[in-house]
Amino acid sequence: MSIVKKFVKNPEIAKDLTQEIFIKAYLSYGYYTETGKIRAWLSVIADNKLKNYYKSENRRNAQIEFIPLEDSIPSREQTPEFTAEQNEFTEQIVKIINTLPQKQRDAVFYSVIHNYTEKEIAAMRNIPVGSVKSAKHYGLEKVKKIILEKNLIGKVNNNMNKLANLEAYALLYKYAKNQISDEDKAAVEAYIKTDAEAANIAEALRNLHGKLTYAKDDETTHYNITFFLRDGGQLIYGGVSYHMENHKEMNEYLEKYDGCTPPEGHWFELGSNGNPDLVVYDNDGNKLEMNIYWPDEHYHRTNVKKMKKIFYPVHWRYTVSYDEPKGCTMLGRYEKLKEAPNLYKAITKNYFGSNTAVKSALYLSIPEEAGNIRMIRGNGVIDCGKYKFVYADRYVIGDEGIFAECTFNLDE
Repeated sequence: MSIVKKFVKNPEIAKDLTQEIFIKAYLSYGYYTETGKIRAWLSVIADNKLKNYYKSENRRNAQIEFIPLEDSIPSREQTPEFTAEQNEFTEQIVKIINTLPQKQRDAVFYSVIHNYTEKEIAAMRNIPVGSVKSAKHYGLEKVKKIILEKNLIGKVNNNMNKLANLEAYALLYKYAKNQISDEDKAAVEAYIKTDAEAANIAEALRNLHGKLTYAKDDETTHYNITFFLRDGGQLIYGGVSYHMENHKEMNEYLEKYDGCTPPEGHWFELGSNGNPDLVVYDNDGNKLEMNIYWPDEHYHRTNVKKMKKIFYPVHWRYTVSYDEPKGCTMLGRYEKLKEAPNLYKAITKNYFGSNTAVKSALYLSIPEEAGNIRMIRGNGVIDCGKYKFVYADRYVIGDEGIFAECTFNLDE
């Protein structure tokens, strides 16, 4: 409420906005990680809500002031949980901006950090746009100078590359299968030169893709390829095939409605207990526009809202999903057993839930250094370069689940 009141002085509007902020926080709490301060996390949600409020048509009737820097953590349009994890870095930048003269401080903070336009800042401060441009220019020069003096370049790059990481991860499987545009291929190859983990994932995907097996065209093939990342994050590359007997009618509909699917058609619908996918694409690597349904905080369903075409005889829905680190490293994603020193268990499972038989396969990465691997359930282990995969590959039906499980030794 204290932050909102400093931004909007109308007490009734302030109360309404505060309520909306806490509702948003409640709905998003499943993504909050304990590694960050909850005040900073709430401040980010408040900042985004207030920014949207200012840009609404109602802003003309509101009395608006700036949020003091000490009361707000910059978001730069990123998710609350990600910004909270970056507090240490952002606080350093905030401290640097705080050293600027008032006009430069406001121009840099609200233009660069909060993405307000120079025209919007000028209107809020009742000063010429030229004054904002000048203050922003000289303020940025001073900030850059201090960043260089404090040798923060590496930290700046790490912070700003987070979204670039996700964009690269979303392209790695297309790159591994050589179903990628020349422009995206060049971008991925430039990126993996700077990220050894991403390069290893691309190599493993390329090796594993050639070893996948598929059901008949009139059956369903499903698979998930899971990587546990060094920072504790999780990447899943998935695929589901559909036999398209009615492809002609569906393509005619897409052509008629400019690629839009029927509103109640629920084309290629699937459910998931994880986060929404980073990207979904088809046989040729065309990105699909999705609808997301959230019955509750632990489960959601998606279906295609817009697409280019239906492929025959098999149409593929490929997905890439990412789960943020949950306060642990890669080893924290495995179960450490008490029976022996340095003994871990790796397990992956899935329930496809189909009335017809589905050829389902799960592949879970285990560290390259893992030794003495012993299968508990599943088919075995596949060596794909820098990664090994424990896997299970079989037909399932109805509520039947599929599991891949092993133990291994790893020196910490």
